[in-house]
Amino acid sequence: MREEDLMRLLAGIGGAITLIETIIGFNERNIDTSKVISIVISIILSVIVLLSVIKPGNPVPMNWLLFVGLGIVIIIFSSLAGGILILVAGFIGYTER
Repeated sequence: MREEDLMRLLAGIGGAITLIETIIGFNERNIDTSKVISIVISIILSVIVLLSVIKPGNPVPMNWLLFVGLGIVIIIFSSLAGGILILVAGFIGYTER
């Protein structure tokens, strides 16, 4: 398996896990403004990761720097497991370079 394929696989799994964890976290009873903003940011970031992996017409170029940055931001905002997988995908892309 090439590094690009492994990077795509890890980022796709991480994006899906982040999206699932964010949607599950939306079912809480007490929702305040900061929680809603965090959920919206997490959903947007996970969709960006999934769009870069799936690539129907290359809307977001798949780059190791994009994955490292998004992995760190996703770890901060919502999902530890999904963010770590995206971060590892970014580091794998860096070693390919």
